[in-house]
Amino acid sequence: MRKVICYWVSLLFIGLLFSCGGKRPLSEETADAQTPENTFDWQGTYEGVIPAADCPGIYVLLAVDSGHYQCAYKYIERAGIYVSKGKIKWNEAGDSITLVGNHVAYKVEGGLLRNGISLLNKISNTLVLPNLLINQTLKDNKTGENAVLQQYSMGQKQYADLYFKNKVYKMRRDEKITHQVEYVDDKAKLLFKPNEAKFRLGDIPVFIDDKDTCDFTVLSPVDEIYVAKGKPSVTPSFDVLYLNGEEGSEVKLLNPQYKYCFTLPQIEASAKTAEYYSNGVVWSSGLHGATFTLGDQQYQFVQQAHSKK
Repeated sequence: MRKVICYWVSLLFIGLLFSCGGKRPLSEETADAQTPENTFDWQGTYEGVIPAADCPGIYVLLAVDSGHYQCAYKYIERAGIYVSKGKIKWNEAGDSITLVGNHVAYKVEGGLLRNGISLLNKISNTLVLPNLLINQTLKDNKTGENAVLQQYSMGQKQYADLYFKNKVYKMRRDEKITHQVEYVDDKAKLLFKPNEAKFRLGDIPVFIDDKDTCDFTVLSPVDEIYVAKGKPSVTPSFDVLYLNGEEGSEVKLLNPQYKYCFTLPQIEASAKTAEYYSNGVVWSSGLHGATFTLGDQQYQFVQQAHSKK
């Protein structure tokens, strides 16, 4: 009897060995399942011009890391630059991300993010999110003190961070106010009065706290539209986006044709002019005008006037 029991135990043990040998451990199978989510080459900064129904296109600048995103976008041939930030979420297959709050999904491909026919091209491999928030430099007209303003959205809410008086005022837009833009917190308010100048750098920011009221002059532009002047140009217009970050300033010359979009770092600046250069392409901007140099050809552009409100 003992021999019979030993015989069947031996067969069972051999069967278990064969069954384990026929299938590799789950951890090894998972390691071989290569998806964008479990590799690191998808993280970085992307940009592109995507189609739009009511304008020539939308320029998108998107930075993503393992859990978060920052996004700046601009409607071509329209004033205004919009910024949002938040978290990302992967789908179950591990090949697409969704910008939480914006409800926009992108399929992650080699060096590309795809949404239908819309493509964003990778321009940087950095794993650290750059500061895509648009920094506007302001000057208090009363004291001459400088301030920095950042406007952005998270989900469906809009925010403004004002760095002023050695403090950071973090305010949220008051949706009850419809006749103008206002941001508020418990003790302060930031509102924007229409600027009636022909050429303007946006509406005039006014800051109110429990001690004072300050109105500002905008020192740094955010976005302007320039149209070609004189001889035929490579493009009839440029949407010009100025970015002022911790690592320096740069300009982006935007066009519905992505091949005519340029990113140029600032190499020289004064109170009246600024010059940006990269690989033989130069953008020299002055008061209401600019010179665009491509190779040995120069083209003149003039700033498009804003319509008064």
